[in-house]
Amino acid sequence: MDGRIAVSTWSFHKHMGPLYGTEWSEKEGHVFMVRHRFPQDMSLMDFPRFVRERYGLGLVELCQVHFPSSSPAYLQEVKCALQDAGVQMVNMPIDVGNISQLDEAKREQDIKNIKRWMEAAAYLGSPCARVNSGHQPEGQEDIGITVASYRELADYAARLGIKVLLENHGGLSAKPENILKLVESVGREEFRLCPDFGNFDEEVRYQGLAAMFPYAAMAHAKTLDLDESGNERRYDFGRCMRIAQEAGYSGPFSIEYEGEGDAYVEVARSVALLRRYL
Repeated sequence: MDGRIAVSTWSFHKHMGPLYGTEWSEKEGHVFMVRHRFPQDMSLMDFPRFVRERYGLGLVELCQVHFPSSSPAYLQEVKCALQDAGVQMVNMPIDVGNISQLDEAKREQDIKNIKRWMEAAAYLGSPCARVNSGHQPEGQEDIGITVASYRELADYAARLGIKVLLENHGGLSAKPENILKLVESVGREEFRLCPDFGNFDEEVRYQGLAAMFPYAAMAHAKTLDLDESGNERRYDFGRCMRIAQEAGYSGPFSIEYEGEGDAYVEVARSVALLRRYL
């Protein structure tokens, strides 16, 4: 079912120019900084039509790191690009701030920064915005801080009519037991999960995904190294899909290609792999 297959801009991060971070300023709003520079042969504005025309798909995931601006004018352009291509945005992964940091003042600023990106996601019609769990110094883990931050963000998501997602994306979210503790403790319907096939350490990958999928609102079908037959070499892709199906998951899968091959070709092969299981 192609209606469940999305392509993430992250699949083409080596082709889309700079990766951007932001900080929040009360006077200036989002202050942008370049985190890394890649070559650019495609813009964020081109992406919806590219996915529609190249892969015949109608769903995209637009990463915050690929937005060079969050101004109303720029967001309106992106919204028009989505509408003109007949493409729906399924999620905005937000990679700024640290909602678990111990410094309360800095944490509050980071949450303001994230809220502005959540507003952008909602404006663009995305039903979800992924927010990382963040990290704390070794030996000083206080998950209560993370719970409070996600509750605040989930309550804000409710006002925006979207969901805030946690992905297994390192830091506190590297441990499945932390993820389950956060879901139970936050206790908000607007706080859901985004299981990523490739992000857990191998020894906890499948048990972690099995724990996450009952609470999933979307998922990342990560591909890293496809063999000659189009199968993933690094882990059991089919097992991940069976875990999703057994949990009754019926949401979208966003393809995140992170390999060393030609992304234009390998994303097409990733789409073909995903179609086998849908």
